[in-house]
Amino acid sequence: MDTVIGLGSAGCSIADEFAKYPQYDVYKIDVGLKGENCYDIPKQSNPENYERNCPDLGTFFDPITGDILFILAGGGRISGATLAVLKQLKNCNINVLYIKPNKQDLTPSGVLQERLTFNVLQQYARSGLLNTIYLVQNSNIENIIGDVPILQYTKKINEFIVSTIHYINIFKNTKAVINNSVDPDEISRIATFGIHNVQENTEQHFFDFKNERYKLYFFAYPEDVLNKDTSILKNIREVLAGNSAQSSYQIHTTKHDKPFCYFVSFSNVIQSLDN
Repeated sequence: MDTVIGLGSAGCSIADEFAKYPQYDVYKIDVGLKGENCYDIPKQSNPENYERNCPDLGTFFDPITGDILFILAGGGRISGATLAVLKQLKNCNINVLYIKPNKQDLTPSGVLQERLTFNVLQQYARSGLLNTIYLVQNSNIENIIGDVPILQYTKKINEFIVSTIHYINIFKNTKAVINNSVDPDEISRIATFGIHNVQENTEQHFFDFKNERYKLYFFAYPEDVLNKDTSILKNIREVLAGNSAQSSYQIHTTKHDKPFCYFVSFSNVIQSLDN
């Protein structure tokens, strides 16, 4: 995912976190934006008008090719432009990072818009029009990182999401000590991220995921631990054996003092709003 595109306030805020890493080219689309790789989209009164009046972004998107991570949050009016924007990305491998907001934070019309966007994008992914859609719930991230001051709330959540994805991207593009990974099948295009606590053998998903079909772990250990600990493979195999999904793994070295692990879960089943 070399190119990141943020749509709307939430999508652009997360895109800004990716911009801190040199590996990503970041583009942003929102009302009132100015600056390099920014598109000031005209403000509309409702989601339908954002879709109906979506501007021609051909020139803006002209430099973009290859893998894309398209980021948005459901519920905002501008999310109505999502499909109209995605259709203008030509010859690209499109992945969507969908941030599901807390229902209590949405207006009644926002709840309806979020429901529509949430379902349609999953259908697009399942039909193959998107490579993958990654689902993230803000409430799940809150549970993982714990209480934070209100003025730092959004930033801390965004930092955690982005750092997770960044590490996974690094692992995908770095030679592993052991690589036993298996790619999901063609129809398993709905996914989420998660963390596995190596010390406590517990897991937390970024979305209340159901019907896991494939699960890929990225274990990271300090080099001295890999040289001395003879139980690592045994412990990893026990973790995989406890899953109902087909599970595989990679093992990488890290300069961190303690081992850590991320995973990605995949499903071929549309995730319910009631999850």
